[in-house]
Amino acid sequence: MDGNVSAEKALAGCMAGSSRVLKVLLYLMLLPGAVVFAIGALKNGEVRVWEIYLVNLLFWTGLSHAGVVVSALIHTTNGKWGKNIRHIMEGLSLFSPVALVLFLILFLGADVVFPWVKEPVPEKEFWLNLTHLFVRQNVNFLVLDILNLTFLYRSFRPDIGLLEKEGAIRSGRLVRWITRGWSGYEEEKERSAGILRWLSPLILFVYVVVYSMVGYDLVMSLDPYWYSTLFGAYYFITNLYLGIAGATVTVIVLTYVCKLGDAVTESHFRDLGLMIFVFCLIALDFFWSQYLVIWYGNIPEEISFLVERIKDPHWLPYSLLVLAFCFILPFVLLLSRAAKQHRATLLPVACLVMVGMWFERYLLVTPTLWPGEAPPLGFPELVMTLAFLSGFVLVYVWFMERFPILPCDAGGS
Repeated sequence: MDGNVSAEKALAGCMAGSSRVLKVLLYLMLLPGAVVFAIGALKNGEVRVWEIYLVNLLFWTGLSHAGVVVSALIHTTNGKWGKNIRHIMEGLSLFSPVALVLFLILFLGADVVFPWVKEPVPEKEFWLNLTHLFVRQNVNFLVLDILNLTFLYRSFRPDIGLLEKEGAIRSGRLVRWITRGWSGYEEEKERSAGILRWLSPLILFVYVVVYSMVGYDLVMSLDPYWYSTLFGAYYFITNLYLGIAGATVTVIVLTYVCKLGDAVTESHFRDLGLMIFVFCLIALDFFWSQYLVIWYGNIPEEISFLVERIKDPHWLPYSLLVLAFCFILPFVLLLSRAAKQHRATLLPVACLVMVGMWFERYLLVTPTLWPGEAPPLGFPELVMTLAFLSGFVLVYVWFMERFPILPCDAGGS
């Protein structure tokens, strides 16, 4: 086979013997969460299941879309260091069509999640309109998904075509569709590189627009009287921060599980760690800029959002957890060059960021919707979050069974 990587590694042969057992375990994790959600949703619009559904929808959809965006960012900046790991990151985005279906389910609980459905806000009625919101967000997600899938098609086509030619991949319907009219590895690789060169900045632009709108429509509108002009920018930056952390966790886990050897080395970990460090600072800058403007402006419509989360003793511990996990600890721990380039230290930091970002989404949504004092964080939240996690991993396992996780021209760095 042309290239430097064996077919077994390119196709994630490490999954061949264990994927069935793993999938059974994942389905067992998925079932309790689905049952809890179904019971709660049918129980007269139970707010607790709908708010944690929205929290997880925001988290896992954001992580999925960020997979291709991180790869597009590397393409746009001509980052040759990311060549060997781009497929691993891109595979995260295959959850996005599933996320679009899950977003449609949110429509069933709209009157529970969005207070303006029952009590319209006259001066915002055109924008905070259920039909307009769901059409707007469905079109946004659909456009982003089409661009992402086009990106994936062009990124994987040269490698899948070569693997099929060499008999290293099963020639099913999907593979035949991807490789129709395939004209040789070098020619396909050059053509895909040219398309990805202009497609990458387009995806970045659309992503910024779509995720700014997600922040305004699916988070800020939960409290229709609160507003912040910086919130859209803050939301897409923190979502990209989450995506980089998720991509880092995925790359490191697969180097352990699949023994990728010289294809993924300490230099890749160092660059991923540097990206986490940089976006930690960028996200903190947006967080502080938004906080400062709202606090010193002291306008009731703006400051109420902050007061509930930093003054209420029930919510303050979660705010401090987010501050520590997302900003303080990653900054301190990744100051060291050694911490960035060793997977044993980088993996816990990336996991901390992901956990912190989940609680950040929890803090954005739950205090606004929950009618009680003590934060709802118990069995329903646990099993529904595990259900989303298992669904996300199931899609990624499906990806690993059918697509190469390394490009065929990958080599040691």
